[in-house]
Amino acid sequence: MLDEGQLLGHEQRVSGPVERVLALKRLPIVNTLSGPQLALVADEMSERFFPKGTVMLREGEAPGAVYFPIEGRVHITRAGRLLGHARPGLAVGPFHVLARDARGLGAVAETDTVALELTTERLNEIFEEHFAILHRIIREVSRLIVEQVVRFPKAAMLLPGVSPGPATPARDLDLVERIFFLRRAPVFHEASISALAQLSRSLTEVRFPAGTWLWREGEETGWGSLIVSGSVRASSSRGHEFVAGPGTALGALDAMAVVPRWFDAVTETPVVALQTNMQALIDVLEDNVGMAINYLSVMSRWLLVILDRSLAARERMQKVYGGEPEPEAEGRAAEAAAGSDPAGRLPLAPGESP
Repeated sequence: MLDEGQLLGHEQRVSGPVERVLALKRLPIVNTLSGPQLALVADEMSERFFPKGTVMLREGEAPGAVYFPIEGRVHITRAGRLLGHARPGLAVGPFHVLARDARGLGAVAETDTVALELTTERLNEIFEEHFAILHRIIREVSRLIVEQVVRFPKAAMLLPGVSPGPATPARDLDLVERIFFLRRAPVFHEASISALAQLSRSLTEVRFPAGTWLWREGEETGWGSLIVSGSVRASSSRGHEFVAGPGTALGALDAMAVVPRWFDAVTETPVVALQTNMQALIDVLEDNVGMAINYLSVMSRWLLVILDRSLAARERMQKVYGGEPEPEAEGRAAEAAAGSDPAGRLPLAPGESP
């Protein structure tokens, strides 16, 4: 059980509405929200006082809240090691909350600390009542993933290996087959049958012979394809090279992020795919908020993997963990961030690809 700290009443608060909005504006995943949307989220934040030594977050538990220190300092650990300290102006563990990261973070008030608190419960309530906010955050997480993979071509190595898929179907998949195929995708694992049926009806089955150009780098986007069988080779002017196979949602990431295609895509073999435009997917997500929240969770988990392995130590500490590394610990921050055992890092779920 965590020491929850003392909830401060209105007359005791250190921050006002403007300070709360400014705290949110420092987070890249929410700073594109409109003023009224930011004010709505800020109004759901509580202010708590944590005496020195109070446990705010515990490793081995999914974080129950995002914290924005406004006074004091917070000691942050991961995998039993000191990562650094959070100070005013930073947010502790926002991506871990979105990812529902079961490994969690350790956060202890190193001094008497006052922090703004946005609990996962209140965040989910906001998502359920204001889909526009949830949609914007999904888009920003997708954009951050694309940004990192484009900057660091080696990040594409995080894609799972492609296993042999089924033989090319002789006929179109029926509704039940589409539902079961969609259920294999990590973003839809927890979706209801009715939600998957709704999504299935929005899909168009397409077939391409080997050697078909699906798109070229820099083209506008707006649709994605879930590969049923066959393989597609992807490459870019920045050095990306990977193969997408069955189960890959090819092009969905950049379409959701509303950015141009960042790689060329050409079929290596005959390909069968289920294709949809992003607006159709967004409409289904709006009608099925639980599925949308799980979609965001899976994407955030993938973003954590990429950020942990691509950013420099200090930048990683600030953006991912909401702190600054100890001077003597900065050189080993990469190992500490992921844990000493590479196998213990957050897994990339099967079928997730850019």
